[in-house]
Amino acid sequence: MSSTTSVPETPATFQPFTKAQHIQQLNDIDKSITQLLQSAALALKTLSATQDATEAPISERKEAFQKASESYLTTLQKVDVILRRNIYGLEEANIIPVDKKKRKEAAAGSSMGGKPAPEVEAAGGDVASLGKLDIGWLNSRSGRVGRDMEAELWEKARSFLESLEAEGKSGGSE
Repeated sequence: MSSTTSVPETPATFQPFTKAQHIQQLNDIDKSITQLLQSAALALKTLSATQDATEAPISERKEAFQKASESYLTTLQKVDVILRRNIYGLEEANIIPVDKKKRKEAAAGSSMGGKPAPEVEAAGGDVASLGKLDIGWLNSRSGRVGRDMEAELWEKARSFLESLEAEGKSGGSE
């Protein structure tokens, strides 16, 4: 639809969000997260067995659960869209770097559980800032956390069995 007038089309120009708009969007996310928690709590409450069976028929409870679930998923999608929009805005403003390779790998996945091996940034990647080094990735590849947890569980099991054995001996001698 071209016209002979020389009026520029406004949709073609890019208008970044103002600081006030960014703050408003973050405030909306905050409110949405509160709504997410309320929807999840309502959904769990309708499923809980602590309710009296005579309070509400099962069909009403199912309907309430479906409404709460739909509200939860709708709100979650809304938060996701707003966060993505803000991330893209930060990338366009060069506040955070655009890493197209990282985005493509996240979409396609990779052979190591969806995440490639991290690399330390060559420029500015000192130990204090850790650059692109993902500590969570390193910890997940370390067996130390699992071994420590297993040792803790074995210790708890040992102390539990010893307490049972002590109770058995004291109960049998009475």
